[in-house]
Amino acid sequence: MKLRALTLRRTTLLLGTALLTGVAGFAGSSSAMSLKDAVGLVIATNPEVGVTVKDRRAIDYELRQARALYYPQIDVRLDAGIEFSENLTTDEGNPNTNQGVHDHGRWLYGRRDAQVTLQQRIFDGFETDSEVERQKQRLVSAGQRVQDQGQVSALDATQVYLDVLRHTERVANAEENVRAHEETLRLVQRRAELGGGNVADVRQAEARLATARTNLNQIQGDLRDARATFQRVIGVDAQDLEPVTLDGAMIAATEEESIARGLTTNPKVLLAQADVRVADAEIDKEAAPLYPRLDLEIIGNNNRHNNGLENTTYNATFLLVARYNLYRGGADLARVREFKWRKAEAQEQLRVQERNVAEDVRLSWSARQTQRDSIATLTDQVEANQNTRDVYAQQFDIGQRSLLDLLDATNELFLSRNDLITANYEEMFANYRILASQGELVQSLGVAFPVEATPGEAEFATKAPGEVE
Repeated sequence: MKLRALTLRRTTLLLGTALLTGVAGFAGSSSAMSLKDAVGLVIATNPEVGVTVKDRRAIDYELRQARALYYPQIDVRLDAGIEFSENLTTDEGNPNTNQGVHDHGRWLYGRRDAQVTLQQRIFDGFETDSEVERQKQRLVSAGQRVQDQGQVSALDATQVYLDVLRHTERVANAEENVRAHEETLRLVQRRAELGGGNVADVRQAEARLATARTNLNQIQGDLRDARATFQRVIGVDAQDLEPVTLDGAMIAATEEESIARGLTTNPKVLLAQADVRVADAEIDKEAAPLYPRLDLEIIGNNNRHNNGLENTTYNATFLLVARYNLYRGGADLARVREFKWRKAEAQEQLRVQERNVAEDVRLSWSARQTQRDSIATLTDQVEANQNTRDVYAQQFDIGQRSLLDLLDATNELFLSRNDLITANYEEMFANYRILASQGELVQSLGVAFPVEATPGEAEFATKAPGEVE
């Protein structure tokens, strides 16, 4: 049997056809899932993103609590019960109120009091302003944290998506390898039956076929594992995944430009910057006790049967109340200094994040370059192995090459194809990792963040969990 030599381009076309057959026609399926769909599903439903979303919503209400300090506080106190009074009024009586003498005190059973108090802060040492600013910056930090977790989860989703595609191609390559060994075994068996071969060749071909099938089983196991991970990360089965096409327009032209962009747009850096501003506002808030505090207090009372008198009294007070702590053991000043160090700590955390982002960008660029170099080498290797295998098949057919040479050439072609498939997907993932390091992976796929990712105040339509709409 003579085998025609195939070029690398034709081999790639055959592998691509096998891949499309194995995944049931991605492009033609109405239920096919794209990488954009997968990332969008992760952003919307992944619980790790949900944790940051719920935290952001809680901080929105912390800001509302801080703004409440600008408004007056109104309290009502009501009480009713029994009162015993023994004083000058009850012991001597009071003719003006027709109050008789009660030498041993008096019990009254209808006492009722009502009090309304209004307190309005006039000056609190800038505590309210500082608290509102602190919560605003916490909102910025929380919004960036939602974006950061979204980028991380999107990168995880991208990795598992590419892993399923990669292992699917590896399965197609392994199936092609099994078919090649089956064809070789049939050829050797026919030769042995016609007297042109020997039993040893048949056994050797059978052993190599068993190895090829074992490799196929192992790669199929890798695909099953990748599908299981896909289910955990994405939340659905990995069915009908569309091929990935990368738009590299959002990747910076150079590594240094990519680092500069990451330091500007990566949410890890932005949330760390917001945390520094949070710490700055905390310093101002903790300095408030160093100032006097001035409040307006309006108190109205209604008392019935008070102090042993059977009458009703009304009174109201309008007060400006100044409070100023003169000494607390130095605790207030120590508190301010504590938060100055907290700010310094936040600044160091910012530097840590900046270095981490820069390192992640550099590692991503390095990985991409490494894989690109490998792809160039492996492409040549696959083409050379394909040509070698075709020539060996022709030479084996006319008796100029041994079966062992043909089997080794077939195995080398399988391994080099497998390495090329892996390198292609690793290079693709490195590009997505660069985008994630820049803080732009989700945006590059056209996926929208939830409204909670807004780095600032936003309007929400839903109520808190458990509340009735």
